[in-house]
Amino acid sequence: MGAGIYSYATAKLRKTTVYEKASRQEIFSNRTMDSKMNPFGVTRECCENDEHPDTMPIIIGLDVTGSMGHVPESLIKNDLPEVMKKIIDEGVPCPQLCFTAYGDHECDDFPFQVGQFEASDELIEKWLTSTYLEGGGGGNNGESTSLVYYFAARHTSCDAINKRGKKGLLITIGDEPNLPDYPKEAINKIFGGAEKDLTSEEIIKEAQANWEIYHINILDWAGRMASVKNCWEKLLGDHFISVEANSDTNISNMIAQLAVEHFKKQNSSVASVSNSSTGDYRPPQML
Repeated sequence: MGAGIYSYATAKLRKTTVYEKASRQEIFSNRTMDSKMNPFGVTRECCENDEHPDTMPIIIGLDVTGSMGHVPESLIKNDLPEVMKKIIDEGVPCPQLCFTAYGDHECDDFPFQVGQFEASDELIEKWLTSTYLEGGGGGNNGESTSLVYYFAARHTSCDAINKRGKKGLLITIGDEPNLPDYPKEAINKIFGGAEKDLTSEEIIKEAQANWEIYHINILDWAGRMASVKNCWEKLLGDHFISVEANSDTNISNMIAQLAVEHFKKQNSSVASVSNSSTGDYRPPQML
């Protein structure tokens, strides 16, 4: 996937003529998971070609439980064109976005949904608006954020990683702790192929081999709880970032900032990961 280019002009036009005045229910019209976003047995590819020879794969994981539907709504109605413009204007040549949505594997009917890696404005928006805002979750002090990391670790194939030794960027957004345990039965039901129970720490460590992971915590009433900070700082250290909840633009600006910083970091470290005699790339180091 990932053909086409991003047009800021057409994306901004669609924002003002299609999305701005539409309700959340009109934009996100699915009342169950779209079959094309079913993660079971799939691998999402971020491929390079003559049109896109230097891709940067970006996975964005959106919490779609409870009241968190305001984040995807704000992205499509307000900020997504600006996010992409900032990323491209700062020199990222081929950003490819894959929107995913996560809920609660202990409570929800559809705890994980996944789009494709896309470069064009129309297709990026297609997958975002195809997301089912289940609005579930439960009183179990957490959500299944590590399903996004499991997907990145085991169900993606990206040329930037496999051929050029560069890490992808993975950003999850939410306001609760990460559930600690992922039983084999739950993983098999969602993805298939699991061989054993896993912890959130094990999943994150595996994903970090090829992905730079950040979690954006929204400081609403839930996001201000000490359990949220304690959980995420233990898992991600300074890659846990809190933003105020009074403006979704704060979240969008952070996505753009992290993407630009990641691109600059990966390109400044090319010399350190390449073999000076052959020019071949070495595998990225575990964080």
